[in-house]
Amino acid sequence: MARFLRYLVQLPPVLLALIFGAQGIMWLVNPARAVRFWGFPLPESGMGLSSMIGALAGWSLTIAVCLLLALIRRERFWYYPPMMILGVLALGRIVAGTMHGAPPLPGRFIPELVFVGLLYLAARAAAA
Repeated sequence: MARFLRYLVQLPPVLLALIFGAQGIMWLVNPARAVRFWGFPLPESGMGLSSMIGALAGWSLTIAVCLLLALIRRERFWYYPPMMILGVLALGRIVAGTMHGAPPLPGRFIPELVFVGLLYLAARAAAA
């Protein structure tokens, strides 16, 4: 039973690594398609386009690589960077909604906080 639970707690990190890895690659090869998921316009050119592609590909691939390292090496500290990225992203959405007039997006920040919780459980189950 304990072995089954260990495998079960590793399922969310595997799925998140695949999703964020695909999203990061999509930002690099077809940003016009990747932007549809996020719900904001893609800049036509210039520094905005470069910054958006670089930042979103960078953090997506960082999450994916860290999760893969956590799963392969079975070291819990590899879960912390994705947890921090997703947690601060959720915090930023909440601050944007409460202090800056952005629309509240619980459909976005609640899953991010759930992902942080699932990664926390996976980190607790990791070897060291």
